[in-house]
Amino acid sequence: MTTRSTPLPPLTFWGAMRWDLVRTLLPSRLGGVVEYGCGQGSFGARLAARSAAYVGIEPAAASADVARSRVTPFGGTVVPRWEDPANPVTPADVELLCAFEVLEHIEDDERALQGWVAPLAPGTRVIVSVPAEPERFGPWDENVGHFRRYSSDGLTDLLASAGLVGARAAHYGYPFGYALEGARNAIARRRPVDDGVDMSSRTEGSGALRQPRATFGVDPRWCATAPFRAWQRAVPGRGPGLVGWARVPG
Repeated sequence: MTTRSTPLPPLTFWGAMRWDLVRTLLPSRLGGVVEYGCGQGSFGARLAARSAAYVGIEPAAASADVARSRVTPFGGTVVPRWEDPANPVTPADVELLCAFEVLEHIEDDERALQGWVAPLAPGTRVIVSVPAEPERFGPWDENVGHFRRYSSDGLTDLLASAGLVGARAAHYGYPFGYALEGARNAIARRRPVDDGVDMSSRTEGSGALRQPRATFGVDPRWCATAPFRAWQRAVPGRGPGLVGWARVPG
């Protein structure tokens, strides 16, 4: 059990924009939570802090080690795969399944999502985030192992194809995200990834790319993005990021 003295890990600038939307979709307390592709655990710690049981699934060993150090103080667990014997959560325990910035890294995203959802109990909620606006696919997407970007309708259709109901989606990141993506694409053009680097290696590297160092007290990126977070709330139909949510029928 955590205490008030346990600081939450820092968010990236883009993570702060995303969390501002995701947190509005969450109750103050959750039952079991499973997060696929938890990366270094910045969101995982926040989810673990408000859940009865949290498990993050992260196959990249280096990122998993960081995530474990961040979620364990909040009662969470990190494992490399769902079937791992150290996973304390059963499908019946799961109240929320989430995957943030993961589906775009998977070639067959529909099959992956169907596999995640299949064992869940009726009524389980699902929240995912992905990069938006397919026409914006650029050098940064290629460098970090993205197969695609999504339209709002494309994301809700994907959720429905997995057998979920009540699918909805909202953009985030307007206007800050467009400037951030412009800078990322400029960097990617100057430092392209060698064609010989496969997609899985690009994906694994993206989880640790430009992650902030630990902070004590107030997260400076959370404070710095405050005006932009307020701006994006006023324009939920625009922005280069998408969050989608739905539930298992029943």
